[in-house]
Amino acid sequence: MSQDPPPKPPRGRVRKLRNKSARWLGQHFGATAIVQMARCCRKTELNGDVRERAEAEHKGLILAFWHGRGVLASPFYRPGNTTALVSASEDGSMATTILKRLGYEIIRGSSSRGGVRALREMLSCLERGKHVALTPDGPRGPMHSMSPGAAFMSRATGVPVLPIGFGIDRARRLDTWDRYTLPRLGSRLVTSCEEPIQVPREASGDALAEYSSRIRAAIRKAEREAFAHLDLEPDWADWVPEQEAEHTAEFGG
Repeated sequence: MSQDPPPKPPRGRVRKLRNKSARWLGQHFGATAIVQMARCCRKTELNGDVRERAEAEHKGLILAFWHGRGVLASPFYRPGNTTALVSASEDGSMATTILKRLGYEIIRGSSSRGGVRALREMLSCLERGKHVALTPDGPRGPMHSMSPGAAFMSRATGVPVLPIGFGIDRARRLDTWDRYTLPRLGSRLVTSCEEPIQVPREASGDALAEYSSRIRAAIRKAEREAFAHLDLEPDWADWVPEQEAEHTAEFGG
C-alpha cells in the first residue's frame, strides 16, 4: 500500500527561509561578489563632463538613482567621497553590512524610522564636501515612484540633485519589487547623468512635488541614454508606466 507524500511546507515559510538564506549569503559574501563583478564589467560613463562640472561647482552632490541599481552604482562612485543612505529595515541591515565592507560611510533612516537623525547626518556629510547617494523609490517602492526626500534635501541644503541612470546588457534581475539588478560576468555597464536639479528654498507643496517629478523624469531619461548606448531598450520599459505612482515611496534608500 503506497503512502501519501509528505505535505509540502507552506509557501510563505519557504519564501521566508529563502529570504533569510539570501540575507546571510549577502552579508557574508556580497561585498566580495560586488567587487569581482564590478572588475569584470566593461564600464562606460556618458556625460562625464556634466558630472565633473557639477562636482567642481559644489562641495557635495545628492546622487539620485533607482533602488534596483545599487550594485551598478558601486564601480562609478567610490567609498572615499560617497555616503549612502540606507533604510532602517531588515533588508537595509544586509545592505549596510555589504556597503561598510566596501568602505562606504552609511546613514540609516527613512521617513518612518530615524528620518530626522538621518537628515542631520546627511547635512553634515554635504557640508564636508561628500556626496550623499539615495534611492527615491526605496525602501519599499513601487518601482520608480518618488519620495519627497531628494527634493527636500536639495531645498534644505542648497545642494543640487544629480539624476543618474544605468544601463547593462547582461544581468540577472531578482524577483523583487525593484527587479534588483546584478551584473553578469563580462557584461557591459553604462552610466549616464543629467544636468543637476537645484530645488529653491521657497519651494513647497505643489512646487516641491513638481521638482520631484522633474527628478524622476531626469533619472529615467539618463537610463534611456545608458541603454541606448548599448542599442537596447530600458529593461523597465514594460514594467513601469510613465506616470505610475510618482509620489508614493518613503524618504529612504
